[in-house]
Amino acid sequence: MSLNSRDESPYVVPDFTADNEIRKQYDAVAKTLLIAAIAGALRQMREEHEFGRLRLEANKRAADAVLAALDRHAHTTRSKYARIVPKQRTASGIVRPPTLFFDNLISMGAAEKYYKQALEAANAKREAMIKVRTTARDLERHMGKIESALVVRELEVRKHYKSENGRLELEADPRLEELARQCQAIELERTDYNTRLAAGTVGDEERRDRTMAHDGYRYLDGDVSGLHCLHERELRFGVLRYLMFRDRVDRIWLLEYSPDVLPLTQMRFDIIYQNERYLIQRSPPPPRGDEEQPRRLVHQGTDPRAYMGTDPALRLALRQFVEREKAGG
Repeated sequence: MSLNSRDESPYVVPDFTADNEIRKQYDAVAKTLLIAAIAGALRQMREEHEFGRLRLEANKRAADAVLAALDRHAHTTRSKYARIVPKQRTASGIVRPPTLFFDNLISMGAAEKYYKQALEAANAKREAMIKVRTTARDLERHMGKIESALVVRELEVRKHYKSENGRLELEADPRLEELARQCQAIELERTDYNTRLAAGTVGDEERRDRTMAHDGYRYLDGDVSGLHCLHERELRFGVLRYLMFRDRVDRIWLLEYSPDVLPLTQMRFDIIYQNERYLIQRSPPPPRGDEEQPRRLVHQGTDPRAYMGTDPALRLALRQFVEREKAGG
């Protein structure tokens, strides 16, 4: 609803607070849907690669089991051989062949037999270890491939939903459809205003009301404490001029410019509304130290008395206050 005081305004000022809330809701829901879409795509890819991963893990477990069995067999054969020819087995477990005449003669050929068994067991263990290492590398390579593919897939999904088709696909979801329609209406309204502004067809009053609504300015109304004029004290919209005041809690207020209220820019004052009458008085110095009031409060709502241009009672009270101050000074 427009901030001007006409009964029938030729323009409508958007509720920027409500529009921003709609946009926030749209972004939150769109983010939720995007996360769900990405998670679904990644879950599907993981499922496609899961069979290969399970097969490689099964092969690795089987190779580990075979290696463990062959390691036990190799240890047993080395132990049997070492009992016959202990000098031919080193501390590291390496088995040396028996001497042709002495070891075989003393053991009646058993040394050669056990040596061959130990050699065969060592070779089998070596082949099993190669199989284990190869399977582990294949599994690691497969997992790395999955991780890389997941990153690429996530980027592809994000890129898709940043495109026009992807955005429309998200907005087709019932949870986002109504918010998308409202956001589109907001964007159309903003575009129309910017086009009219560039063409110079926006009136001063509409620009004033829209700026005040967007930036949170308010006209002076009742029950405002510690008003003092800012250094950058004028705000202009074409031929419209306004004085800018800050109150004790850092809210910004506007007062329609006129020569008879200029003395207000040199003082600090309060406005109090009681019994349908305005009381204007000098404001005491702002509190200091621990008792200082909180700052940066947000103005809530719009008072019907807030329109200085159409509130003769407040304007009269301000003039009378200025005259009293002049007379008393």
